[in-house]
Amino acid sequence: MNTHRRHYDFSRPLDDSWEMIPEKGWTFDMSPGRARFANTSDQKAEIYLRPCCIEGDTTEFRMKPGTPRKGIFHFGFIAGFEFIKVEVNLEHGGLRVNTHEFHKAQPRFEGRVKVPTESIQVIRESDRLPGLPYSGSSVRLLFDGQEVARVGEIDFLPESMFMFGLKGPGEITLASFSIAGPPRPRPEYVRVGIWQQQVKPSTAENVDGLVRGVREAADAGVQILVTPETSLTGLRPDHPELNDHAHIQSEVRRFQDALAKIKNAPYTMVGYPDWIPGSEVDGATLDHVKVNSHRFVRPDGSLGPLMAKVHSCEEGLWHGRKYNLQRVCGVEVAVGICHDGHYQDVWSVGVMGGARLCIHALCGGTASGPIVDLLNNFRGLGDGVDSFWVRVNAGGGSGIMYPVKNRKHPDTILAVPPDLTKKSKVWPDCLPVDEALVHANIRLWEATGAYPMRTLRGGKKAYESWSGLIPKVLDV
Repeated sequence: MNTHRRHYDFSRPLDDSWEMIPEKGWTFDMSPGRARFANTSDQKAEIYLRPCCIEGDTTEFRMKPGTPRKGIFHFGFIAGFEFIKVEVNLEHGGLRVNTHEFHKAQPRFEGRVKVPTESIQVIRESDRLPGLPYSGSSVRLLFDGQEVARVGEIDFLPESMFMFGLKGPGEITLASFSIAGPPRPRPEYVRVGIWQQQVKPSTAENVDGLVRGVREAADAGVQILVTPETSLTGLRPDHPELNDHAHIQSEVRRFQDALAKIKNAPYTMVGYPDWIPGSEVDGATLDHVKVNSHRFVRPDGSLGPLMAKVHSCEEGLWHGRKYNLQRVCGVEVAVGICHDGHYQDVWSVGVMGGARLCIHALCGGTASGPIVDLLNNFRGLGDGVDSFWVRVNAGGGSGIMYPVKNRKHPDTILAVPPDLTKKSKVWPDCLPVDEALVHANIRLWEATGAYPMRTLRGGKKAYESWSGLIPKVLDV
């Protein structure tokens, strides 16, 4: 039985999943039970949907009876550069199915069928890929309830968005559009916050600041709160406190107790030096090894699994050497700390494993210079992994970024603290504030992880190499 369903009869404004932005020459006029899609230009008129299409989905167009239908109606699935596209001539029934697979004869299907008058259904299912260690997709097309074409063994990514359009002049009027299938792999929305907090003179003062941040985040409805690198102690390498294990653990417990008393507290990621058994560290000769650790603290105050900085660069702290992939609020996240930002594999491996939210916490100096330059450096952070990106730095320069620029999101920056806006006291330059909360409600389904997933599925050898690196998802 289907557990996910979206149905649109055009009686209400379209939701966030639609990128319906008419350009010169085409229109999409809606009224209850009716959406007239018309193109008078020689160019393509295309609408993109990001409902997180997966295998097992049935997508259906129902057409308005008694309305004109002409031109070439095309529709299908897109994931990065990969596609499965269908073209149907609404006047004489010519049908073509093309894919991105240029090692196979294209089109994958071509013929003439009876012109649909009531409905078009696209059923996407899992299918075998001979000679490859992972599955592909198949697509079945039903016109007015009758199967007219099937294309199988398509080497296509497991998640995608959907599109439909008119190829040149044409017209079609829809009564409804729907998509139904299995549960989506992750929640649709999550509210993410960052608490930008500069390093304070003592661990106790850092903890007090974090408690203030959690209170503000709880009031704002934040579900996942990210704080800077070693936010609980501050990164103060020469300070005796950072070698006092008992003192650090005492302050960790104080933070846990305070968070547990805050109503609607978010899952909060904090960092501090911790000691792990030497038996867990390759080549260690010590009983315990000090690492730059980070954990999510649950709303009840309990600690989630440890995440160590993968590639350490501080004196006195050793490498974690394990990729961090955890599930928080049902959301898979890949976590890297400061210097880990130099290593693309820290994020890519996590995204291959399902993460669509990359968290990068830093204590990497003080942000300075023109705000415009800093923002321009942020805009492509999620592009290479097709994932939402959260960056929080104790010294300023924090933000929440959308994966890839498109017509719906021409600016990938979703939220930044006041020090990166015209509220800066020294605009147009950056002057980091001591404490600031910023948050955004992000739609996770708009990230498909296309680029790292393509690396994982880059043939038999690539799959064998990369699949062994993907860590088990740890539930927080």
